[in-house]
Amino acid sequence: MKIRTMTDRLEAVFTIIPTANAIGDIGTDHGYMAVELLTRGKANSVIAGDVNKGPLASAAAYIKKRGLDDNIECRLGNGLQATKVGELQGAVICGMGGFLMRDIVDEGPELLDFYVLQPQNGQAELRQYMVQQGYKILRDIVMTDMGKMYQAFLAVRSDVVEQYISESGPITPKRVVEENPYDGLESNSMLWLVGAWAEQERPELWREHIEFLIYQRQCAIDGMTTELAHTEKYQELEREIQELKTYV
Repeated sequence: MKIRTMTDRLEAVFTIIPTANAIGDIGTDHGYMAVELLTRGKANSVIAGDVNKGPLASAAAYIKKRGLDDNIECRLGNGLQATKVGELQGAVICGMGGFLMRDIVDEGPELLDFYVLQPQNGQAELRQYMVQQGYKILRDIVMTDMGKMYQAFLAVRSDVVEQYISESGPITPKRVVEENPYDGLESNSMLWLVGAWAEQERPELWREHIEFLIYQRQCAIDGMTTELAHTEKYQELEREIQELKTYV
């Protein structure tokens, strides 16, 4: 029996990764995503990067065991700083905080064609940052893994969008160019948090996703003292709950 290496979370992320010549797997950990990118035809070459020596050594051993070390290069370094201009078309970054991901994109040697990002927090701020940098968000997905809810999204640089979309795919050029729900979206909209494409598509986990976010905010309100009941923070939480309820 084949040993399972990709978690449900990573398998879901894999579904929204475009095909490209070279992709970076940043924060590669055990190297599982890097191997799948190559063996399942998403990339012809992969740079597997990690800031920690231990996980990178583990990844290198696994990649060598699979006989793929000619096409997957392991590099020790901080995010995309371990790469050079022109080496990659895109990058996959999973399991980190959204603000750290923002810094990784910002500090890279160049802005890549696309990024597939699965932030653990700061989803709204990360989506807003990518749009501010000239990217179109083309996919939002929600998944569960080991009882926890996760989100991921695909951001493609505006000037190369047509290279990474298909008329037969889930998002057509017309929808991307003319109907992208992020265009003109108010900065305080909860769609930056929950995913504007996901709100349109209403995937199987959508209701559970929204109800959990409402529960989180209601718990925060319930934990506030009477003195805090009229604060700006309290009012903002109430506003967020009311907006989230419109998405159920």
